[in-house]
Amino acid sequence: VQSDRTAMAVSAYLQGKVAELQASSPDTAAIWNQLESQYSRRLWHQLTLSLLDFVHNDYFAKGGLTELYEHVIKDVEDRINPLSLMSLVNVVIGQIEDPAAALLFVEPLENKVKTDNAASISLRTTMAGLKTRLGEYEEALKVLEECSTQLDELQGVTPVHANYYKVTAELHKIEARFAEFYGAALKYLGCIDVKELQEGEAVELANDLCLAALLGDGIYNMGELLSHGIVDFLRDTQQQWLVDLVMAFNSGDVAGFVAMKEVWSANSGDLVVAEDQLMEKVRLLAIMEQVFRRQSKDRRISFSELSAAAQIEENSIEVLVMKALALGLVKGTIDQIDQVATFTWVQPRVLDLAQLSDMHARLGQWLQQVDTTTELLTTSAPELFASA
Repeated sequence: VQSDRTAMAVSAYLQGKVAELQASSPDTAAIWNQLESQYSRRLWHQLTLSLLDFVHNDYFAKGGLTELYEHVIKDVEDRINPLSLMSLVNVVIGQIEDPAAALLFVEPLENKVKTDNAASISLRTTMAGLKTRLGEYEEALKVLEECSTQLDELQGVTPVHANYYKVTAELHKIEARFAEFYGAALKYLGCIDVKELQEGEAVELANDLCLAALLGDGIYNMGELLSHGIVDFLRDTQQQWLVDLVMAFNSGDVAGFVAMKEVWSANSGDLVVAEDQLMEKVRLLAIMEQVFRRQSKDRRISFSELSAAAQIEENSIEVLVMKALALGLVKGTIDQIDQVATFTWVQPRVLDLAQLSDMHARLGQWLQQVDTTTELLTTSAPELFASA
């Protein structure tokens, strides 16, 4: 009896919307009419698809989604796909300004989606985001860590992944964990089309990523960021200096970092506070760049060359090279007597266009050497090339 009364109430609500909008907005009225038809005929799948589309309609631009949920969606929570339910919920709570109220809104859904792994992760990620907004950072981090294990069980890349990495990045940003933010934000970008972001959101994310690349411990590969379209939102703007600074670091340009000090010190207090760490970082990158730009047979580099590239006193370069070795940025040995370092390996990284151009030139040189060697062998030992 209660179910019949509820169904009648839902139908009456939908019919009321049709009548209300019939004259002023017939197109919107037609959508409400379609919803009523699908609901009354128990076409739950079709109703789900219609709702997923309708919640993004301009009709709800100024509100009304919570009303739709309470009068319609709430009645079909158990009849629609749990992940689709979470997609609807995540849109609806966007119109609930108070995070505490939003948390109360979503908490009862835990039992309804617990049998679906993706939906459960989606709900718990949403709850972690709301806890973050409430300042409950430890609780939020605990929920996200629990979700991490479940996330590994999902196949492919899904919107659930995107939301998880977005919320994770937001939490790390608030707590100024630059390296963790950098990793999570790049994973988030790997799950979405950057064109889907609002311009303001994209600019903020690009700005935060560039700062995190500079300030994050252990981040010595910025090529992935520089090659991503998100950085284009800063190019040719007042934030172009930040892109230029990241490019200087990526190429180990110590002189460029020093030359830009007036600009970056005026625009970022975080960079000013971390100036000493930044100087060490760009010097380490300068060593990596020196090794990378040389062919494998020409990686015996004098202390004087390294100190010139890193713009550091020659009597301090050995300590810097030892630091690079300890961090795993390069591999090799140091000869204190001859004042040289011999490198056998440099940490792989995503290359920018200038570095790709350099590698292309070196490959050309290698091919030329192969041709020369082949020609020499053909002339000196033709029997090696005789046909069998």
